[in-house]
Amino acid sequence: MSAQIPPLVRDSGIPFDLFIQALTEQLDKAQAAMAIKARVGKLPLTFAVKEVSMDLRAFVQMVDEDVFLRPAGPGESEASTIKLALTTITKPMIEENAVDFKAEDPKFSLREALGDRITEDEQRRLERIGVRTVTQLNELKKTAGADVIARLSRMPVNRLQQALLSAAAPRVTRVEPGANGQATRRVHLSTPGLRGGRLPLVRAAGEAVPVVESGDDAIVLAPLAHQLGCEAELDFGEGEVARVELSEGRLGQWEAP
Repeated sequence: MSAQIPPLVRDSGIPFDLFIQALTEQLDKAQAAMAIKARVGKLPLTFAVKEVSMDLRAFVQMVDEDVFLRPAGPGESEASTIKLALTTITKPMIEENAVDFKAEDPKFSLREALGDRITEDEQRRLERIGVRTVTQLNELKKTAGADVIARLSRMPVNRLQQALLSAAAPRVTRVEPGANGQATRRVHLSTPGLRGGRLPLVRAAGEAVPVVESGDDAIVLAPLAHQLGCEAELDFGEGEVARVELSEGRLGQWEAP
């Protein structure tokens, strides 16, 4: 049996988060089975799981910044004792502590948006603090600031600043047909950092592109038919100029000053 276990698992154990997930998944299965028994089978519940406590003797190791647990074997007296306790929580507690995973186009993931401006290790560092998308990175920048993000993620400030600059570039989130049968389409752009009332100058195919709506972090354009699919220049003033193709899902880039 031990020969079938991968060397990393045999030597280092399993990641701590996977252990917790496996434990809670089995408890979820037990709870689901009891619910089916009561609701579908109309059978009385004879027991309920309220609390689970265990003392786990294991060796704790760090592998690539992840915590691994290797259960102690016979005679391994130097292992640590890890006390785990799981208890029930109420629905309000679940909602209060739940993470709001909003659906976001995969084209706007950190990897797609930042490309080679961010390494896999830096991406993992951001994911450890809950940042998995461009939107989350921009929201955290507004609420916490770059210095806080750099400290929590343990990323060099200059590398983080480059990532934040790329993440703040305009991107086309949606292209919708014109209302009431009109030929003019509406191009929705996410423009992190833009405040309502501050209209950028937009040009494509040598002509101006009308900005029909502007709000915090977003603008709506009404390009002419021949401007769709063309690269647009967005001039935000003060030397901030970006370029983005007027097609759904396209990511923009800032021009070098």
